[in-house]
This record gives sequence, C-alpha cells and structure tokens, in this order.
Amino acid sequence: MALPVDSSDSLPLSVANPALSSPKEAVSEKMSPDSADSSDSSGLSETKVDVEAQKPKAPPRGPPPMPLTNLEKGLIGWESPDDPENPMNWTVRRKWRTMSFVAFSTFMLPLASTLFAPGVADVAAEFHETNTTILTFMVSIFVLGFGWGPMFFHAPLSELYGRKYVIAGSNLLFAIFNIGCAWANSVNTFLACRFLGGLLGCASLVVGGGVISDMFKREEMGGASSVYALGPLLGPVVGPIIGGFMAERVGWRWTFRLLLILGACMSVIFFAFVDETNPPALLRRKTFKKRKELGRPELISALDEFNTRSPVQIFWHGISRPLALIATSPAVMFLGLFMAISFAYLYIFLTTVAGVFTEIYHFSTGTAGLSYLGLGTGLMAGLFAVGSTNDRLVQYLTKRNNGVRLPEFRLRPLLLSCILFPVAMIWYGWAVERRAHWFAVVASMFPLGFGMVASMLPIQTYLVEVYGRYGLAASAMAAGNCLRMTAGAFFPLVAPTLFHNLGYSWGGTLLGLLALVILTSMAITFSFFGHKLRERFPPKV
Repeated sequence: MALPVDSSDSLPLSVANPALSSPKEAVSEKMSPDSADSSDSSGLSETKVDVEAQKPKAPPRGPPPMPLTNLEKGLIGWESPDDPENPMNWTVRRKWRTMSFVAFSTFMLPLASTLFAPGVADVAAEFHETNTTILTFMVSIFVLGFGWGPMFFHAPLSELYGRKYVIAGSNLLFAIFNIGCAWANSVNTFLACRFLGGLLGCASLVVGGGVISDMFKREEMGGASSVYALGPLLGPVVGPIIGGFMAERVGWRWTFRLLLILGACMSVIFFAFVDETNPPALLRRKTFKKRKELGRPELISALDEFNTRSPVQIFWHGISRPLALIATSPAVMFLGLFMAISFAYLYIFLTTVAGVFTEIYHFSTGTAGLSYLGLGTGLMAGLFAVGSTNDRLVQYLTKRNNGVRLPEFRLRPLLLSCILFPVAMIWYGWAVERRAHWFAVVASMFPLGFGMVASMLPIQTYLVEVYGRYGLAASAMAAGNCLRMTAGAFFPLVAPTLFHNLGYSWGGTLLGLLALVILTSMAITFSFFGHKLRERFPPKV
C-alpha cells in the first residue's frame, strides 16, 4: 500500500494511525501477483483519514494519516487527497527536476572527496610533509566530516526548516571552506578547512533520502534511489580522473577553486529554483499564510497538532534519533556496518591506486587518474543491472512468497556483493605484487564498482522504505552514513602499513577473506531472516 504522503524524518511520531497494531503489520503486506501495492494484510485501506478524526491519548507509532484542512477544528492541512501542493501529487516533471538538482549536489560532494587525491604529492612537496599517514588523511578527513555532519546538523535542521534551505545553506558553507583549502598556506589550515567543508557542506547526502520519501510512493522509490545513489558512487571515481589532469596542468589549488565555483552555483540554484518538499515545513508556511488571510491566529498545522516540542527539543531529538537507531535497531546497525566495510574498501582503492600507477608503472599524474575508469565501468554496469531490476526483483519474490511482500526482498543483491568484494581485493593485490600488465590492475576494480552498487543501492532503498513510514527515513540514512563515512576516513590510513608489511598480495588476500566472512554472514542473515529481526526490534526513539 502506498501512503498518500510517505513519512519523512520531520513528521511527528505521535501523529500515527491506530489501525496498525504491530511492526509486522506496518511493513509486511499481502499483495496480488499483478500489483506491488494492491492491498494490505493489516486491513489498512487507501481511505484518507482526517487527523482530527483520530486523537488518541497515546497514539501508537506507525505511518501518519493524510493531514486534511479542518477550519472548524482550527487545523490546516492539504485541501484534498489530490491537492497539487502535496509533493506526492506533483507532476512527474516537477518531481524529477527537484530530484536532478539533489542528485547533482550528491555527486558534487563525493567528487570533492577524491578530486584532490592525485595532487597529494604536489601538496607534500609544497608543504614539506613526509608523513604518509597525514598525506592520506588529507584526502580522507573530508569523508569523516560527511559521516558526522548530517547526524548532528543537517537531519535535525531539515526537520525544523525543511529540505531546501538546509541543502542550499550547506552548499554555501561547502563553497566557503573550499576557499580556505584553495589558499591554505599550512597543513593545519588545510586539514581544518577540509574537515569543516565535509562536516557542514554535506547535507544532500542524507537529506536527499528525505526528499525521496517526500515525493515518491514506495513502488517508485527504486528508480529515484538509483538516481540518488549515482552521485555517491560515481563522484569518488570521476574525481581522480579530473583531478589528475588538473593537478598536472594548472596545479592542485585549482581543484578546490573548481569546487568553490560548483558549490556556489548549486547554492544559488537551490535558493532560486528548487521547491521545498518537506510536508511539515510546507504546512507550517501554509498555516502562517492562512492566519494572516483569515485573521485567525489560533490556526495550527495538522501535522503539529500533537507536537508540543520546542525547537530546541526538536533539534535535540533529531540528533539523538540516529544514535538510538544504531543502538536499538539491528538492521540499521549491521546494514550500516555492511556499507562501512564497502566504503572502507572503496577508499583503500581510491587512496592507493594513484601511487601504484605513478610509482610502480611510472604513469604521469594525469594518466594515473584514468586508471579509475575500471571502477567507474563497474559502477555503471552495476547501476544498470541492479538499479533497473531491483523493483522487479521485489515483485518476483513477492509472487513466489504467496503474494506477501517483505522489504527484505530488496536486500538479495547483497549476496552478490559479498562475493565481488573479496574477488576485487585479492585480484588487485596479486596483480600489483606480480607487476602484471596495467590493464589487469584496472580490471580488478570492475568487481569492486559492481559490488558497491549491489550493496549501497538496495540498503539505501530498504532503509528509506522501512524507516520512512515511521518518520525515521533521514535518521536511518544519517546513522548508516555515519558508520560508512567513518570507515572510509580511517581504513585508508591502515592500508599503506598493511601493504608495506604483508605486501600487496597477502594484504589484499587478508582484506578479501575478511570481507568474505563478515559480509556473507550479514548478507545471508538480513536477506532471509531480516524480517524476524525487524519485527522483534521495532524502532525505539
């Protein structure tokens, strides 16, 4: 069943539908073989429910009803279930225009994480820095900011002020801190600006998940999530390709000037052309306007009817929810760890490949950046294969499961990724150790790229689908983002020492075997038994 307004991270959890009596009823649905959303096993119909018609003293947690205007009760909501101002009812063109801007913003930020990577040697020479750990950290510290910024700033702020202005302001801060990187005159200044740029400038990486839940029904999320996942996956690959030639031709500082220009342009575009999608923010604005038009200061938003929290309480609650989900929800914690391991291996490649091709194969800085095309080819192949089949795979498995649809059906591609990661690491390590032809090293990155899509895309769609209906889409995304970005920041610091002590061959073999054991166990558990864990451990925030 596709709710008319999919819950976002900013919906008050107290506004709930009492027709749902258990977490299982909230997410497991009986469906006909020909429709992904024909009926619901819990008995919840497509009827739009007036918020005022149900005022439980202690409303249970679950999907919120359709908030409709009721002037007699002093509530402002949508004028009808088909209100064109409701983002769920926007035209396809309007939805995808907004989605395209969000997707480009999510592409720009991961691009920034690796655009500078080929120029690290030039920075080392200019700043007289010889510590390889610090040089690696110059690249990965930006990713560390990615992990913590959304959880402590952007997710709760988007609850208070909506998606548009949080993303626009974040892009502006991203541009400002790239000024500091471009004109830094010391390692300390560079590291500080690099970290703050990632910490404060990465809103779209998580808030974008809320945008999807604001605009798209559940059966449409597969396509939207594929576009949204494009940026985080392709950005780190395209970055070194462009950055290698820029560092070689115009110097490493121009990589940050380029990011400054992109960030400033995206900020202007969001302020001027992107529409707000967050239903509570839209209804608050509508309420403010109706108070003036009707001279009724007592009017309140239907979504705020049960919400008596102050802005400070809302902000604190927004910060605490991702941490609570990690602590109490096995799905968020372990799927977040799955993505963390995936990103750790991705950034091990991203931070070592350039050195391999310049030092061992004697490529120029610009040509070494082209080696990432192997990874990019794998990503594109994965996006085509997984992105185009994920929704159909769910429908097929639903038919085989006697018409009962489980969100865990989206996680089946994880079984493929837990094989591809070990293959990539072992192939890469032995190809470098034996000084195989450079094409063998480039080709080793193809299974890594394919495996990244086969893990990230299903997990992100699963988190939005399952936790979006509890009003926790952005919090679940922020929790997973925190784990994977932290791993992406610190794991590459270990890789040089590991490869130095064990060699690329046995170092890659060790990493591959660890991935095989850990990822396979998690993939099997959540693909086949995840629904039992979800029912036993519902969200507690």
